[in-house]
Amino acid sequence: MPTSLHLHKDAIFEHIRTVVLEYLPKRYKILDVGPGIGIYGSNLQDLNIDAVEIHEPYIEQYKIKRYYKNVFVGNILEFNYDDYDYIIIGDVLEHIHVEAAQKLIKDITLKGIKCLVAVPFNCPQDAVDGVESEIHHQPDLTPRIMRSRYPELEVYLSTNMTDGYAYYTNYLKWIK
Repeated sequence: MPTSLHLHKDAIFEHIRTVVLEYLPKRYKILDVGPGIGIYGSNLQDLNIDAVEIHEPYIEQYKIKRYYKNVFVGNILEFNYDDYDYIIIGDVLEHIHVEAAQKLIKDITLKGIKCLVAVPFNCPQDAVDGVESEIHHQPDLTPRIMRSRYPELEVYLSTNMTDGYAYYTNYLKWIK
């Protein structure tokens, strides 16, 4: 299921356009991790945005190359994201095992790369249509668990904090 909830997406697109771009270098690079059907790319087409997708068939199936400058096939855990200034991890963190996800968020933050993370809470999911990368390895996410596992992240926007959905960033303290 390569889609995400559309909750607050317009606010997120506006945040990226008005707040984030103000703090990025003039020649910024944005990476959308796990673009799925290309929600971020299609709404931010005019920005310098690349994507990395773990499940290659999604690239053609959803024709996402039309939305991104470059689309790479790969796993974010093995991808060199050092040249990016901003990383969107929308509905991806829950698909990564805890230790690897913690290391990823810590590494991104230590490198000074700004990131936006969107996650569903209490959301178990098995493989979808045989796609193993769709499994949720962190189905237990809640606001409390996010705080304890990912101290680098702060809540930016959220819905129902128990069974809902939230957006986190690692940069609110940098731009205040």
